[in-house]
Amino acid sequence: MLIIENGSIVAGADSYATAAELATYAANYGLTIPGTEAEQEALLRRAYLQMNTLPWKGWAVNRDQTGAWPRYGVLSNGYELPSDAIPRQVKQCQMAMAGEIHADDIDPPELRKGAVIKDRVEGAVERQYGAAKLSVSTPVAGRQSLANVAGLLESSWQIPMVRG
Repeated sequence: MLIIENGSIVAGADSYATAAELATYAANYGLTIPGTEAEQEALLRRAYLQMNTLPWKGWAVNRDQTGAWPRYGVLSNGYELPSDAIPRQVKQCQMAMAGEIHADDIDPPELRKGAVIKDRVEGAVERQYGAAKLSVSTPVAGRQSLANVAGLLESSWQIPMVRG
């Protein structure tokens, strides 16, 4: 069973969203996810861990919290986000990322075919594929999960400024 972080620094938290929320999100956005609650929870845990690696704005509220959120000092559209809640965009990011992780699980990059490098038609059709790249880099603008939280992430061009 998932332990849901709601902004109050829940001990042992391993998700922002529930499996039921993931199922609804997947249905609304046409994502393919596993059918069992246990498999959905595992995907959400994997996405939760992955989200901890993102360069979020602001600072963690507590050094003992298990995830990147809640945070303080985060502005969104000019308004400071509350430091005792999980923004809707963060939950959506986790659910979209869970769908992306599952997509890679069911279609692993190492089994994908590369571009067609030879196509020949003389009687029987002959087609040859090049080797696929082992890692596929998707532009940030094309990733649904990161598009949800674009305004909440630090850019490599941003330098944190502190008055002191």
